[in-house]
Amino acid sequence: MASTNPTDSALAEAAKAIADADAMVIGTGAGMGVDSGLGTFRGRNAGVWMPLKAMQQDFAEMSCPDVFEEDPRAAWAFWKFRHDAYTTSSPHEGYRILGEWGSNMRGGCFSITSNIDGHWVRTPGIGEARTYEMHGALTHMQRMDGTGPIWPTDAAQYEILKVPPWDLSPGEGVEILKRGNKRGPQWGSAAATKVGDDGATIVSYDGEGVGGPVAAAGVRRPGGPDLCRVSSGCALPTDGTGAPSRPNVLMFGDGMFNGDRIDEQEQRYKRWLDGLPPTCRLVVVEVGAGTAVPTIRSSCSGLIGQWARARPEGHATLVRINLDQSEVGSGDGERIAVGGMGALEALQKLDRLVRARRQGGGVA
Repeated sequence: MASTNPTDSALAEAAKAIADADAMVIGTGAGMGVDSGLGTFRGRNAGVWMPLKAMQQDFAEMSCPDVFEEDPRAAWAFWKFRHDAYTTSSPHEGYRILGEWGSNMRGGCFSITSNIDGHWVRTPGIGEARTYEMHGALTHMQRMDGTGPIWPTDAAQYEILKVPPWDLSPGEGVEILKRGNKRGPQWGSAAATKVGDDGATIVSYDGEGVGGPVAAAGVRRPGGPDLCRVSSGCALPTDGTGAPSRPNVLMFGDGMFNGDRIDEQEQRYKRWLDGLPPTCRLVVVEVGAGTAVPTIRSSCSGLIGQWARARPEGHATLVRINLDQSEVGSGDGERIAVGGMGALEALQKLDRLVRARRQGGGVA
């Protein structure tokens, strides 16, 4: 007897669209990396960098090129954390599943992603030739002013950046760096300035228990090193000429991003799309792309609509996999929402159904 569970029905519909497709576009956002141990920027799986809570800064504020100009050691501490997290983690099984689906389609597949971890380039069946990293990647560097070449990241330049570990305990007394003083930022301490219950937020209460979280431009144990910055003795990354460098990542409010590498990727992507026949049955599998930074979500939805209008003899289906934001709305082409589960769980369930259909067993 067929299942009447809405999620099961959506999975069955999605598996049919994938198994019957001639080509596939894979669109991924931050939610795709959760099963590789990477935090998202917002929502229930948020978890980027502990000092952000102490500094009372949003992820977007730290992911801004101005920080490299105004506070380069804090900027590099943040990006070192991200580089180390992304490059030491591995693409989870869901990447392999998607790559395998696409490799079995006559038109193949292409990955478009807003993620900067470089995981798709490391995925069999995808690689550099079939990846469009729309926001750049931490696998490459550029000059601060946006001029000159783009070059592969030298891990050794990150290894020499020493940032004291954030190992504070709730209730521990600390000194904080305060801005707004005429003499510039000054370290200050008070018996009431302590680490909050979450181990990151800094709080201060008077003798009557009045107070709460306070913004700290820096945090240290009394007399110790700043836990929010690269140690002062470490040289910051430069290019071969000694010019200051930065990750080749499109940041918020970024007017100095060097887009040469992703422009080349985009051209390869467009050539692949243009080379698909008019009758092609295209499936777009979008995974973990939210609405806060809607680059991938908009690209996938827009592609389905364009394909359906421009190639009516073909077929276009959007499969949106998202833990909390799976709604697909209305528009041209077929749209299927798979919600309530993370990327890996959804892809594993779909893979079983896709294999059964491709082997002629259908979908129960």
